[in-house]
Amino acid sequence: MQVKPQARLKKSYMLITSVLLGVTSSNVMAQSEAEQTTEARAIEVISVSATKRVTTIRETPLAVTAFDQNALDTNHVLQLNDLQGIVPSLHIAQNGTQNTPMVYLRGIGSSDQTESGDPAVAFHVDGVYSARSQGASALMFDLEGAEILRGPQGTLFGRNATGGVVNLHTAKPKLDYFEANAEFTLGNYDRRATRAMVNLPLTETFAIRLAAAIDKSDGVVDMAPGSAMGKKYGSTDLAAARISAFWQPTDNFDWFLSYENFTDQGTGHIPTVSGGSKRSAYIQEPGFNDFVIDSLRTRANYNFDNGIMLSYIGGYTDSSRESVWDRSWTENRYEWGGCVECTHEATQHEFQLKNEDSARLQWMVGLFYFKENNSTHFDIVHPDSDWEGGNTPNPNLWSTYRQPDRGLKSNSIYAQSTYKLTDDFRISAGLRYTEDKRWDIGGRNIMCPNVKRTENLPLNSDYVGLLDPDNLLNGLAPNKHLAQPGQCWVDTYNDTSPSWDKTTGMARLEWDFSSTVMLYASYATGFKSGTIQDGGQYTGTGPFTKADLEAIIARNNNEAAGTNAYVAPEENTSIEIGFKGTFLDNSLQVFAALFSTEYTDLQVTSNVTTETGADLLRKTNAGKATINGLEVEAKWLVGRNGELNGTMAYLDAKYDRFFTTDSSYGADGIAFNPSAGNPNLPNLLDFSGNRLVQAPEFSMSLSYEHFFELANGATLRPRLRASYSSEIWFDPANRGDRPEGFRNLPYAADIDRQGAYTKLDASLVYQPTAGNWSLEAFVNNLTDKAIKSDQGRWNNNPVPNYMWQAPRTFGARVKVSFD
Repeated sequence: MQVKPQARLKKSYMLITSVLLGVTSSNVMAQSEAEQTTEARAIEVISVSATKRVTTIRETPLAVTAFDQNALDTNHVLQLNDLQGIVPSLHIAQNGTQNTPMVYLRGIGSSDQTESGDPAVAFHVDGVYSARSQGASALMFDLEGAEILRGPQGTLFGRNATGGVVNLHTAKPKLDYFEANAEFTLGNYDRRATRAMVNLPLTETFAIRLAAAIDKSDGVVDMAPGSAMGKKYGSTDLAAARISAFWQPTDNFDWFLSYENFTDQGTGHIPTVSGGSKRSAYIQEPGFNDFVIDSLRTRANYNFDNGIMLSYIGGYTDSSRESVWDRSWTENRYEWGGCVECTHEATQHEFQLKNEDSARLQWMVGLFYFKENNSTHFDIVHPDSDWEGGNTPNPNLWSTYRQPDRGLKSNSIYAQSTYKLTDDFRISAGLRYTEDKRWDIGGRNIMCPNVKRTENLPLNSDYVGLLDPDNLLNGLAPNKHLAQPGQCWVDTYNDTSPSWDKTTGMARLEWDFSSTVMLYASYATGFKSGTIQDGGQYTGTGPFTKADLEAIIARNNNEAAGTNAYVAPEENTSIEIGFKGTFLDNSLQVFAALFSTEYTDLQVTSNVTTETGADLLRKTNAGKATINGLEVEAKWLVGRNGELNGTMAYLDAKYDRFFTTDSSYGADGIAFNPSAGNPNLPNLLDFSGNRLVQAPEFSMSLSYEHFFELANGATLRPRLRASYSSEIWFDPANRGDRPEGFRNLPYAADIDRQGAYTKLDASLVYQPTAGNWSLEAFVNNLTDKAIKSDQGRWNNNPVPNYMWQAPRTFGARVKVSFD
């Protein structure tokens, strides 16, 4: 029997209330016991800019987790992936073709990493929005801090932040002192990593900072017998360099400017059958990736004498990618693809005006402009049969996806204010109005029936250039049925130009229960822009004319008829009650957030193969979904030398209304969901009541670190961390096990599910008495647990396949600092 959302909400609140009562009572008991043993130690105060004003994390009325560079180093965070397990409700999957993480917060994210959509978790570096989530895979080095905001951020960070926001703040040049540091890491899989920084104050008003990072390691996927030779998949080859400058000629004005170059030449990831350190796959095309990002970021602040500050935040990003990704499974199934030329260019301008932080009425207004242009040429050579109309199989059907001009322009205006009703009560409210316009001009998906593989033929060889999407009447047939023998045809015409606008907002009440405890309650709304998908086909018998193309474009933009080549925006509303407190003379810190979020038109993405053989990312709106949950973060300085950290998240995340087709099995998908059939909708399955992807019901982490003082004054710091997660689904279908004999396939367990698991990490740091260096030994995934991060693209294969979290890795790290 399907549980109604109201009943689930009541059940969740009962559980959450009992947990909160337990946390509160345990804090009171711990206080009397620990006061006798804890000396004058205090938890380090971390400041954040989650409200676009600098506040301590305890005083920030949001569900936000923050780390400074020391905390990131302690948790071995080098990339965004490494935050998984230490941030409540954060889960990250890997994408193979784009070699980029797919970020989910509280069960909300996006598996579409292409130019046609956007992530649901917004990513910012120094206040500059990153539209292409590939930027999130950049090395996290030389940072002032990292902030992860959970829940919709529809006012201050309104651009596609329905799931949350990740803010990275790079370390700024210091005017008053010289400093430098370096770090060297060696590990298994031939891991070699280096990070270094130097801060140079050149004058009393001007300083520059140089920072760089390199991280390389061999691949973790072995070549199955019969595979081609080459670089193993799962290899890392990342490099980044940043130069930044800070100028403060007067007390009223300062200017920050940085340039950063990032390159990724790793192989990317590939789904395999086995996990842990026994991964293997049949490879016919070794992975290749050449991804370059150049970024400029700047911020200028001017403080007027009346306490008002005017700020400009600007950014420019230019990236390009060439790649090859294998999609084969046996010697007889040859399939590969990648970017021949994929480029992205983005520009941001933001103006922000706010008054001083000490004012009883704090206010802030801002203007935001963002534009991106994408050009994509992506090819796939993949198997099929009978494409020439006869009985001869053609194992090398070729698809080419040409989107020469896909882009977005977004304009918004926002305002937010906080009023101090009394010394203990504050009320906040904010609004943001957004206008988004997307376009696809000249986008074509092209199919070719008879492209044969030749030895050493590169992906971007000359034969690719023979296809000109603009030359339909000569080089390409307008559809498959009009194609001559051996001729390529246009499968879909993707031209479209949708636009949307939305007003989102926030209201919040804050109460200082005591000098160390704050409570808050908030209501917030979020908006995620609509996304483009592949358009219509030409169904005529020719000749193909300009009028025919205009008719297809009209259908691609006809939302009323349901033929639109785009998906509607995603919207949500969230109610959150929060608790933030410190106890035991600031040696115990507990943060908790109780929330309920309702989604309308939740965007869901899956892979499908059309009747003409095209492999497409298809999107749909899932109707409605509700997410109820509780998140708890705690830190306790135990005794003189111990530190205990813990996080916990409970999520009741389910689709309330979702009628769709099974992307892998079509109508046969009812075999996995017997209750999904609906006599009134015979061609659709009812996934209502299924759990959202990447949203385990329960997850937690616990770490303990202890300082041992040696006789010579040096210290040893062992650390152990355990992370636990209940089962995780990778597909809205929640298929679970595949029955025996289904489509003549053998039984298979957990084809789109990772069962409950526990992961262990350990480290040991040696710090000399007066030295400027330290030595650390570490091992991550101590037991070499095989943990799936996502299903593979082909779960209807005889043997299911998966993407995996990292196997056991270990190594040593040396840090040296100079000042």
